[in-house]
Amino acid sequence: MRKLLPIMILVVGMACSQSDEPETQISNEPENSEGYQLPVFSERELWERSSYLFTVSSALYLGETMNRGLSASESGQHTAEMLAAGWSGADTPTALFNGMYRNWSLNPGNSCEVLEATEVTVRAVCNRPYLAYFEQSGGEIYGMSTEEFEEFNASFNAGIAASLGMSWTQEIGGRNFTVMISKN
Repeated sequence: MRKLLPIMILVVGMACSQSDEPETQISNEPENSEGYQLPVFSERELWERSSYLFTVSSALYLGETMNRGLSASESGQHTAEMLAAGWSGADTPTALFNGMYRNWSLNPGNSCEVLEATEVTVRAVCNRPYLAYFEQSGGEIYGMSTEEFEEFNASFNAGIAASLGMSWTQEIGGRNFTVMISKN
């Protein structure tokens, strides 16, 4: 796990960082390419690849923690304990949901609808765009099932919420899941 932790921190940091600097255009062709041109990808294709790699990295990390004896739920809780300090500004259910939504939006297919939002409660329904990655791999990514992946994520989300004095419940239904966050 110690070997994978720096990789996961780097991936999470890359996913969460924002930059106001303009993008620099880089030529697709080296000076001496002799006519060979690398493929050009759309912005959506690049985001899809980033999302897939993040999902694979998460599955590999989860597999490593499970190989060390943790269940998927215990692994999610352990990861939440490691990263909880970074969520200290999410002091309301709305702020917590917005932060999670921002991270989930690494996947360009991510979609959520807030059904209720008050000072003490948020209830939302979200799709599960990562399912396609598991489906195209025969139901598993590097030996990790969709169920284990989602158990890890639900436990992570609940652990972050608990560190902030909130509760988080998550129910799967078809190609969606419902989230309920309440301030204790």
